[in-house]
Amino acid sequence: MKGYPRWFVTVLTSALGVMLVSGLLLAPTTLAMRADVAVPWRLPGSGRVLTAALHAAGGFALTLLVGALWSVHMRSGWRRRRQRLSGFLLGSLLLALAASAVAVYYVGEETLGAATAIVHLALGLLLALAFGWHWVLGRRAHRRIHAAARAHTPHLPPHRHVVRPRPAHLDTSSPKERA
Repeated sequence: MKGYPRWFVTVLTSALGVMLVSGLLLAPTTLAMRADVAVPWRLPGSGRVLTAALHAAGGFALTLLVGALWSVHMRSGWRRRRQRLSGFLLGSLLLALAASAVAVYYVGEETLGAATAIVHLALGLLLALAFGWHWVLGRRAHRRIHAAARAHTPHLPPHRHVVRPRPAHLDTSSPKERA
């Protein structure tokens, strides 16, 4: 993604992966405790506590990363009218997940607490699908743009990417790297 350090996408996708895996590991316990569903397996006590702590810490990290996405990626994509539907869905699901996470922790009433836990679980699964959809649409658009650029510069071999200099306001390299 333009405007971010090279490691940003790796950290973002890793955080999303940690959230997905830890959420899936906690799902059987959530279903057993909140919805009285008989499940064949769930994490033992100590593993459950560690996984829940990892999930909560990952949620805080993901919130920070989404804030960083807002500053460039989301606003730029919205202005350029790129992947608006999938981006809006993804952003809405992230907001709803954050709100339902707070509700899971702080709603004391049993029925409402169970409902928010189930809603949080469903939103997490929907987020995984929406992220995949948004990613695929972005990769397709990226390929189309680069194919069009190669068509306008026929002297380049078809396997090479067109490298364009970054505008100064998006340059994340250090002054030493630019020299």
